Amino acid sequence: MDGMVNSNAPRPIMQWKRDDLPRDERDGVVYLGWDSKQRKLLGRLFPQIYYTRLDQALLLWAIAVAVIFFTAQFHAFDWHHQARVWSGLSLSVLVFSSVCAWSWAVAKNARWVIFLWAGITLVGLGLTDYGIYRSVIPILLNLCPLWLGLCAVGYGVTAVGMESRALLGIVVLHGVALGLLRLWPAWPFLITGGVISGCLLLLAQFEWDHR
Repeated sequence: MDGMVNSNAPRPIMQWKRDDLPRDERDGVVYLGWDSKQRKLLGRLFPQIYYTRLDQALLLWAIAVAVIFFTAQFHAFDWHHQARVWSGLSLSVLVFSSVCAWSWAVAKNARWVIFLWAGITLVGLGLTDYGIYRSVIPILLNLCPLWLGLCAVGYGVTAVGMESRALLGIVVLHGVALGLLRLWPAWPFLITGGVISGCLLLLAQFEWDHR
């Protein structure tokens, strides 16, 4: 494990995004912030805000996850209708985010990451829809642990493959969330959506360690 995830690496686990964006990540970058004059005045205090293709894919998933889980917590409607709507939304986001992040995956020689998360998403959707349409009580009672567990597995595999301590930390956060589900059983979708979406936002906003 030490050879795959080096805890002594000099690169910070997570930091503000640097101005010297690698050449292979510049395609399709969206910049937010100030112009060149403002940059001279504020640049030393506030980092430049930008979102790479990978960041954009992560933001898209963060929004979708928040909408799905927070709706289930605060404004739930017919489960069968939810299954259709959320499955359609998830599949649309899956396709769009995969296309968006593909150039990053090619540049990093990490196409397997796209396929891994596509597989995890499809497995999760399949189990969720099966549980809803077939009224499988064990699945319905454990939808939140199911998604937290699948995401933890995905982050764990990605962390090892990309030598990322930040992603290993996110695995721990998902494990903590599983424990919180037992402490606050009345808020399962809020906890699950908050953790999954929050971690995606975190990865999109900051620069995190990976090879």
